[in-house]
Amino acid sequence: MSAMAVGTDLAAYRSAVAELAPLVRLADAEEAGVLRVVDGRGAWWDRLERLTDAIGVVVDEPQPAPAAAHERLRALGVPVVVARRRLRADVVATVAAVPAAHVVVDAWGAPSEAAVVLRDAVGWARVLAGGPLEVVAHAATPTADVLALACGRVGVSVTRALGGAGVGDALTAVALGPRRVEVRTDSAAATIHVEIDDLEGRRIAAPRREAAERVALRRLRDAVATGVRPSDLDELAHDDGILGVE
Repeated sequence: MSAMAVGTDLAAYRSAVAELAPLVRLADAEEAGVLRVVDGRGAWWDRLERLTDAIGVVVDEPQPAPAAAHERLRALGVPVVVARRRLRADVVATVAAVPAAHVVVDAWGAPSEAAVVLRDAVGWARVLAGGPLEVVAHAATPTADVLALACGRVGVSVTRALGGAGVGDALTAVALGPRRVEVRTDSAAATIHVEIDDLEGRRIAAPRREAAERVALRRLRDAVATGVRPSDLDELAHDDGILGVE
């Protein structure tokens, strides 16, 4: 298969394209039928809908989107990969099959990242609980949000506390059941730490050191090549929906 062309102005993705050669290459200025990268800041969904020349799209670190936007995006005819550094697809694949009886997620972040941190905390709750979540109760104060959720018989709690301006973010997710699974991530770390405890002892998953941009481009290239539509947008819509984004 010839190299797929990637159109992007984001420096990290241009570097990832160079590292992934000859699987992908940078697109020419006027080239159509390429893979595109959308910056997830602001109304990214509007920019995504306007990409009529793309055969596949990466959305990088998207801000929470309203339900109406997600509904429109369901009609997109191209595969879309969502790059969420706190919820990397390659790490999710190592823990998604672990059964749980209860899930607890605690997150901390600056006010500017509050909504994204809470949304990604919900994402880890969904992954560790093993399926879609329902809101049982929600309490909010000026400095914290607490969500009581459920996935069938699995109880889930998500707490997000606000730090001061300039602080980084951190997230700890724990699944309790036949196995104890702990996931830790923070803005200063290049990897996500995963520990699994069961009757066989404690295992620490090997860290995934590949850049998130490379992972996203490889996944998109594979999706286009195989014709398989990733579930990323559906999962993002679920997690945004738990937050009740308007």
